[in-house]
Amino acid sequence: MKVVIDEDTLELKEIEDDISEEEITDFNNKLRGALDCEPEDFYKKYLDYKRAEANFKQIYEPFKQKLIKLHEECTDLPNGVVIGGMKLIYVSPSKRSSLDSKKLKEEEPELVKKYTKTTDVAATIRIEEV
Repeated sequence: MKVVIDEDTLELKEIEDDISEEEITDFNNKLRGALDCEPEDFYKKYLDYKRAEANFKQIYEPFKQKLIKLHEECTDLPNGVVIGGMKLIYVSPSKRSSLDSKKLKEEEPELVKKYTKTTDVAATIRIEEV
């Protein structure tokens, strides 16, 4: 069963013929209960959040680059500083090693199988723009 929000009306709509109107209504009611608001209100809040996030990135990214440049030019600066209720920490450049798992799987599949660990992953909800 797949249900989507209609972009024009912001209402839930079915995208498969085998979903009854009653099932859509039931799902919509359950969704309202889970969100503690109308789905349309949640969608609007999500858009507000995405705009605020974009606005923050416009301010933060240039600030971050300037602060990195400052640390590169003035090596005697402290790595951490507290401003109000936030702490800014400069992290020096470093090297990172990673395992090429794709190549290892191709060349040594039995070794990969021997050392592969399976763990349970909790359920989550993803929000993506469509």
